[in-house]
Amino acid sequence: MRERDEIRARIERLESLYDELDPPGSPLEDERETVVLHAIEELEWVLGERERAPSVGDRE
Repeated sequence: MRERDEIRARIERLESLYDELDPPGSPLEDERETVVLHAIEELEWVLGERERAPSVGDRE
């Protein structure tokens, strides 16, 4: 999985690209888009942390 900084940079690129292709019609729409993208960022980070955690069978 990606490191947090890599994920954040990718999300920022996606946000810029999305704004270029479909500019937000209002500040509320822009805020909603940002919240969704940050939720994706957090989910990717959590999943990456979970993948790095030792599983039950790995413990001694």
